[in-house]
Amino acid sequence: MKAIILLLFGLALLGGAAFGGWTLYNKFMTPPTAEELAKKEAEKPPPPVAYVRMNPIVVPVLGKEKVEQFVTIVATVEVDAVKQPQAAANLPRLVDAFIATMYAGVDDKSLMSGPLVNIPAVKEKLTAAAAKVLGPGVVQGVLVQVVTQRNL
Repeated sequence: MKAIILLLFGLALLGGAAFGGWTLYNKFMTPPTAEELAKKEAEKPPPPVAYVRMNPIVVPVLGKEKVEQFVTIVATVEVDAVKQPQAAANLPRLVDAFIATMYAGVDDKSLMSGPLVNIPAVKEKLTAAAAKVLGPGVVQGVLVQVVTQRNL
């Protein structure tokens, strides 16, 4: 009786393994269709990116009578790897655009949420300033790495 049970159990395992092998063989060994090839071609990886590091930018927040606080931002510009030398060559213009953008945003309070810096607004404005300096399609984004605020 035990031998029959073991034989049936072994046959069930053998049948399951055969079915699994047949299924995997059909899944991986059949050639892809034209539709599957077109889908793989459409899913090309994004172009490689490079980073241009910036020195810290310090901007004073002016009150009615005096400087209320200093805001320091360290940012990195994410560009296409092919255009990285062009971005590095335009680094002084990029720094100038970032400083002008930060001064204007702090002055009109568009970069501030009360007494705090609005990070998404800073990223948006700095990305727009970098795209204006480096041209369309070069800048992928601006990565804000450090923001410090020092009250006086």
